[in-house]
Amino acid sequence: MYHACQATRFPELCETSLTQLSHLAPNTTSLQIIQSTISVSDHNLKTGQSMVKSILDTSKGNLNRTNIATICLDILSYSSYRIKSAHYALTHGNIKDARAWMSAALGYQQNCWGALKYVNDTKLVVDTMLFLDSLVHHSSNALSMMVAYDNYGEDTTLWTPPKTERDGFYEKGSGGKLELRFNGGFPSNLKVDVTVCKNHRKCYKTVQEAVDAAPKNKKGRDQYVIKIRKGVYEETVRVPFEKKNVVFLGEGMGKTIITGALNVHQPGMNTYNSATVGESSPFTSHFLVSIFEK
Repeated sequence: MYHACQATRFPELCETSLTQLSHLAPNTTSLQIIQSTISVSDHNLKTGQSMVKSILDTSKGNLNRTNIATICLDILSYSSYRIKSAHYALTHGNIKDARAWMSAALGYQQNCWGALKYVNDTKLVVDTMLFLDSLVHHSSNALSMMVAYDNYGEDTTLWTPPKTERDGFYEKGSGGKLELRFNGGFPSNLKVDVTVCKNHRKCYKTVQEAVDAAPKNKKGRDQYVIKIRKGVYEETVRVPFEKKNVVFLGEGMGKTIITGALNVHQPGMNTYNSATVGESSPFTSHFLVSIFEK
């Protein structure tokens, strides 16, 4: 455990948190240590979510703090999902995928912390930010261990703290099951699943209705193609986290137009929720929301 923690950015925090786990035996394997570190992150995330919920419950009448807390709860739920994905990938031998998911989980946690700093006008918010900061450190430690395991193998005595190209370090070739599926140009063989139009009974009237009709957690490489006929669609579109591989197919620049009316100068509005078309996943290679014009 000592050598594994020395490969993290916060070794003292790592050792303290792991020594408090009763199930860790002296002969614990490197993978079990990583899994335990992930569990520590997941446990602390639940506490962080509870603290943010308390901020929301005590923010009636404060529109900015209410919106920030609501956003934080959303993205922390995404972080929880990614942590579970990382654990699953790790137990199935997909270390590259585990790293990707843990990196996403860490990013969501940092985003929540960054949002709260704009409404840190109460002790509860300050305390929550301090706790989220420690949560980020726990998640960072788990990710560092994954990187070390990926680069140096199971022998923790060979593990080193994270290094980058700035340190003159370059990783070996990438792998894993995640891969980019689109390299530019107009994709061929797109099969339209549903259509959005203005003046026909056999189509959705809004883009959001078509998105809502998309299947959840669509598996495989198949895309869900939404054909958007020419016209101006005055709406704000949100593609939820669980809607995978969604493609918007328009009829040309200046012909298919989606335009929202939100901006950051409106009360309680911010960049996160003012986007005209927004999707909730950082990995467009796996949770694809593409917009094409033909």
